[in-house]
Amino acid sequence: MTGTWTLIRLILRRDRVLLPVWIMISALLPAGVASATASLYTDQAARDAFTAASMSNPAQLAMRGPVHEASLGGLTAWTLGSSGALIGGLVSILLVIRHTRAEEEAGRRELLSSGVVGRHAPLAAALTVVLAANLLLGLLSVPGLVREGLPASSSVLFGLSTASAGWAFAAVAALTAQLTAASGTARGVAVAAGGLLFAVRSLADAGGVSWLAWLSPFGWARLTRPYAGDRWWVLGVAVVSVATLTAAAFALSTRRDVAGGLLAARRGPAAGTLRGGIGLAWRLHRGTIVGSGIGFCLLGVLLGMAARGLDSQVDTPQFRELAATIGGPGARVSEVFFTFVMYVLSQIVTAFALVSALRARSEEAAGRAELLLAAPVGRLRWALSHLVFAVAGPALPLAVLGAGAGLAYEGDALRVAGATLAYLPAVWTVVGFATLLFGVLPRQAAAASWSVLGLILLVDLLAEFRLVGGGVQDLSPFVHVPPALLGDASSTVAPLLGLTAVAGALVVAGLALLRRRDLVPST
Repeated sequence: MTGTWTLIRLILRRDRVLLPVWIMISALLPAGVASATASLYTDQAARDAFTAASMSNPAQLAMRGPVHEASLGGLTAWTLGSSGALIGGLVSILLVIRHTRAEEEAGRRELLSSGVVGRHAPLAAALTVVLAANLLLGLLSVPGLVREGLPASSSVLFGLSTASAGWAFAAVAALTAQLTAASGTARGVAVAAGGLLFAVRSLADAGGVSWLAWLSPFGWARLTRPYAGDRWWVLGVAVVSVATLTAAAFALSTRRDVAGGLLAARRGPAAGTLRGGIGLAWRLHRGTIVGSGIGFCLLGVLLGMAARGLDSQVDTPQFRELAATIGGPGARVSEVFFTFVMYVLSQIVTAFALVSALRARSEEAAGRAELLLAAPVGRLRWALSHLVFAVAGPALPLAVLGAGAGLAYEGDALRVAGATLAYLPAVWTVVGFATLLFGVLPRQAAAASWSVLGLILLVDLLAEFRLVGGGVQDLSPFVHVPPALLGDASSTVAPLLGLTAVAGALVVAGLALLRRRDLVPST
């Protein structure tokens, strides 16, 4: 562990902007949601009516689970339980990979290890910073909740529950960082694990398999039941799980070489087989694309199986009215369920697209792009060889997600797959922002691109509780995707073409700026 404190100071210096912004926004959000909830539902009768409607909605159950108590605190905890875990988990994954596997991939870890730095110090420093940041944002949320009139002890439990989800995903990222030599692959595997754990919790609540909630950090945040019984002992499950994953990460780090992964790369052929830049790009991206395709296909099948019988199980006047309000007359329960779930999963697919879009920056930072461009390969051809997989790659997980769900539900694979593919232009828009940032701010491109996705998630959450106006809500490209399952398919063409045009303009601008700037290696 020698040198851990010095590396902690280095991480804090490098993330001196990102960490405070993330902590403060996450800490202030619960008080804002509590205030909005108090203004929207002014008396107990209104809160009871909202709770009854939410509990009869399988989409809400899949997204957030059941409401344990129809109080101001209970509704606040229900609102932010899964959403806070999702945002905190994503940021935790990115930070841990950034300061572990990405450092090794860039060669800086080997340079540091040549000095007085212990083998476990880099991983210990990264985990210490991320775990402490999650704990700090959880505790800083307490004063705002108490100011809204909520009990202090329950508020502390709520803050710690949010922090525990971030801890769990930080430990997952520490484990995946030991498996592969590529930071993009490690990041993709960790994000995929997060998507799977979210689906597990959704199945637990919407599918009636309650014991599955104990297998997911999203479930732990709900099972602590702040403001509704305060189950402090559930935090012990989270702590034990995090400690086990962390110990496994440290154990695996001793069984591999520096800059290598536990899963060793296969030997290449004796003679070169890559056909140009596109062949090299396919070799770099195929693992993420194929892995995400398989994972989302299985996830779609699970969602389709969970949706069986929903139309009859919750065939109540209240939900028929809710479905008609959301999807129009005749809207089915299962269609509303799929619309809510696909909205969230499309944002997880966007994370995979960002991994592909930023791969060109990783190649540039590592110095490999300079070697490739010394050959008769132009900058645009090189950048497009990676961009084509960032654009076409997300289509596979979205298509198989919808096809798997449609087949498992009622054999209507094409219709459900078409509805999930409607989110593709929104994914492309985020990829366009990443391309623009790659062209104008190469050193900050990765952090800024992931920040854009994080802000989109935050805007969607704030807009849902009317904490921001329609103008701010329109900044999220996912808001502009019409629910294809709930309306006329022809009405979806215009907004999707608009999003595609915006994405195309951003990509063109980013590529034009790339041609005019110097190559920027990692520093």
